[in-house]
Amino acid sequence: MNGIGVKYFIITIASIFLALGIGIVIGFSLNSEKFVQKQFQQQLNIIDKNLVALKKENDRLSKEIDEYKNQIAQKDKINNALVSAYLKIGKAESTVSLIITSTDYSYNDLIDFLRKNGIKINKVIKIKSSFLNIENTEKELSVDFSGYKFPDDAIKDIAIYSVFDIKSDLVKKLVEKRYIEENRLLSGISDTIILAGGNTVQNNNFNKLDRKIVEFLNDIDSLNVIGLQQSYSEINYCEYYKSMGLSTVDNVDEISGRVSLIELIRGNSGNYGTKKGATSIIPTNFINVEDAKKALEKRRTSLLVELEKYQNTTLPTQ
Repeated sequence: MNGIGVKYFIITIASIFLALGIGIVIGFSLNSEKFVQKQFQQQLNIIDKNLVALKKENDRLSKEIDEYKNQIAQKDKINNALVSAYLKIGKAESTVSLIITSTDYSYNDLIDFLRKNGIKINKVIKIKSSFLNIENTEKELSVDFSGYKFPDDAIKDIAIYSVFDIKSDLVKKLVEKRYIEENRLLSGISDTIILAGGNTVQNNNFNKLDRKIVEFLNDIDSLNVIGLQQSYSEINYCEYYKSMGLSTVDNVDEISGRVSLIELIRGNSGNYGTKKGATSIIPTNFINVEDAKKALEKRRTSLLVELEKYQNTTLPTQ
């Protein structure tokens, strides 16, 4: 009996401690759950307060953005009005030819802009990428262009055609073989030549083509030569043009660049745009109407003298 009593006593004691342990665990779990819930609720309250504050800040910023948009829209209207007024008052009487040397970018929008604003365009000559590969193809040189120093003779004849409207057999053949494209809109002498360059890093043809064109055009007395490119051109051709003495516009795809271009066509000078080499975004002094007319008359008189020289020059023929 005593052994059985001790056994039951031990079991009873163990049961009591087990019950206490279970109670402690359950109590701790309940308290922990309440603690976690309390902390979670506090965090939710903080997040709610932050969200409310962020919403207020977002509303404030949205209003500011709307105000800025309205201001920009108003400034755009003012700028467009000023540009329109400038184009009417400072109308350019020059006659222009474009030589497009860029094989990566289009200048169709610029041509449309010039024509819509009364700029007389004699011709647009686009030199295609295949032109630069002719000298690397012995078959082409021997069959189609034998007797010519290539590309120098071709570049010289293209330049003469763009300025004086003298079309050599070599230029005719280049057009026929589609090495260059031409759009002849008017006839006669061009007092201003626009070189439209700019290319990607993979296609830097300045030294092969543009430099030689500029060197030849610079020898024509009083000719107005302008170099330009678009703002997104990967290679800054205008920096090269400037080094050869040309007036330049490096952002002709933007309205400020187009205003600068019109001013250069009218006879002003300088290097404008947003890239390295530009001295300002637009000209700070605009040429007046009388000075523009005088400069144009002087150019045309000089170019008539130059025309006689090139008419008397025997161009290479097949």
